[in-house]
Amino acid sequence: MAVRLDLGRLEELMRRWFRQAQRMLHMMVGLAFLVLALAGALLSISEWRLYRENRNLGLTHFGFFLGFTIFLVILSLYSFVKARSVR
Repeated sequence: MAVRLDLGRLEELMRRWFRQAQRMLHMMVGLAFLVLALAGALLSISEWRLYRENRNLGLTHFGFFLGFTIFLVILSLYSFVKARSVR
């Protein structure tokens, strides 16, 4: 009986560690997306400056960079929300 009780505690401990590992993984992925989004924001600002210097370039590059940056921010926020909802 005592061995069975100890195995139950071990199982609960392993479940807790696995949940913490999942949370940490989601937080790391969210942080990676956030860093990539910051890099995309810097590139978007750079493209905006190039566009203001030469209007013939058009807004295409700026729009692509801005759209991808917004997409990365959304993925980052989703990962952080997912990390909080791991049960």
